[in-house]
Amino acid sequence: MKKTSLLAAVKIAAGKEPSTPAPKSKQASETRLIGAHFKLTVHRALLMVRAKQEIPKNMAQLLGEAINDLCAKYGVPQPYKGEE
Repeated sequence: MKKTSLLAAVKIAAGKEPSTPAPKSKQASETRLIGAHFKLTVHRALLMVRAKQEIPKNMAQLLGEAINDLCAKYGVPQPYKGEE
């Protein structure tokens, strides 16, 4: 017997076709959230760096650049290629 979600069961009972979920994109399955909690001063410093750029980068781009700098410092290949 095939399991159905509660929402799908309600739609079937109401005479509506349950929608199938959209397949996840390849990019979404190959990404991971990297995060940490920092003091507000760290966030403000990142915002100041962002504001001083001619073409502002988003937070992910700034952190990717910082990760590359850290990797270079320790002789590890730089993984960030500029993708968002």
